[in-house]
Amino acid sequence: MKVTKIEVLEAELSGQNGIASWYHVFARVHTDEGVSGLGEVGMAYGTGAQAAGPMVLALGQRFVLGHDPFSTETIWERMLRKSFWAEGGGPVVFGAMSAIDAALWDIKGRALGQPVHRLLGADTPQPLRCYASQLQFDWGKEVVNLVEPARYREAAVRAREEGYDCVKVDPLMVADDGSRAARLRGILTPEQRRQVRARMEAVRDGLGPDADIILELHSFTSSAGALQTAEVLQDLGILFMEEPTHYNGAHAHNRVARKSPVPIAAGERMYTRWGFLPYLEAESLDMIQPDVGLVGGISEACKIAHLAHTFDVGVQAHVCGSPLATAIALQFEAAIPNFEIHEHHTYALKACNRDLFVEDLQPHGGRFDVPTAPGLGMTFSPEAEKRMTKTYVELAG
Repeated sequence: MKVTKIEVLEAELSGQNGIASWYHVFARVHTDEGVSGLGEVGMAYGTGAQAAGPMVLALGQRFVLGHDPFSTETIWERMLRKSFWAEGGGPVVFGAMSAIDAALWDIKGRALGQPVHRLLGADTPQPLRCYASQLQFDWGKEVVNLVEPARYREAAVRAREEGYDCVKVDPLMVADDGSRAARLRGILTPEQRRQVRARMEAVRDGLGPDADIILELHSFTSSAGALQTAEVLQDLGILFMEEPTHYNGAHAHNRVARKSPVPIAAGERMYTRWGFLPYLEAESLDMIQPDVGLVGGISEACKIAHLAHTFDVGVQAHVCGSPLATAIALQFEAAIPNFEIHEHHTYALKACNRDLFVEDLQPHGGRFDVPTAPGLGMTFSPEAEKRMTKTYVELAG
């Protein structure tokens, strides 16, 4: 079997269902035996996704076309070492590598009639615990920036009624006028601390005592602000404080970890095992959150998870993408020994996202069944695919 064609399919969904920025970049890898596989770049939110499609095609044309899709290790190492820029890293090159790698694993699974987690050597596990993510955007059909504590409580109640025993919320992200908050770095004001406390008390009240809360900070805060937030909220039973500060060097993060009264989680903007190692060595992460669509794909995510396992650190894949990103994360999480909890993002509830694929991956009662269809088991909706922009490279001759 050999790779004969690589497609990039792009879906611009920004503005739909209240999601401000939402741009999907998919890879579809074809072979001479008629088996194809899908992958996704983990850059759907924020700015920069449009740069990933050309990178998928460039890497694919130079390092993947004509090669055996079963040779995932050989292809991954070739992309890393011979692209030049992957030796330095970043989301565009590693996101493109991730999409290609996932598509190759999908091909392997489809060709062998097995789900990816079985190819990785794991039994199909019991349904995975998951949490309702990003309650500051509400928990329903549309994204709404929540301001009043009472609205945070309502969102928490809805999630709890659906069976979730864990939620994640960023209590700083939304300003009093409903816009995205600015000037969050540095020492937080008394008013900001009061607002954080009021919103998080409301979440705790809505959940009741028998559920966990993950405090999300999105790296908006400095180390001082993150520590203030942790101290203000520590009595509310915080499971983890996520992304307390920036990733531009580990010193600020490590300082927070040394002083924080609550455990620390991070990882969605770290790439490859080499990016995670300094934090693990510093013992400044209590849970890692690699995005399989950014760290280097399924092949590399598994290495990262096993590296973390040697440090006795658990794993929760970061998931903020299409249903394909959910499928990839579930296959990865099902295969690793140190899985902790699965992220179910509020964007995953939205119709614009769910309509991209035939399969509608949703948890039940706060637990996620791991799919057992061959490969990743995902199929583009024909109507959604018609609306996508497509480019490709193919094997000459």
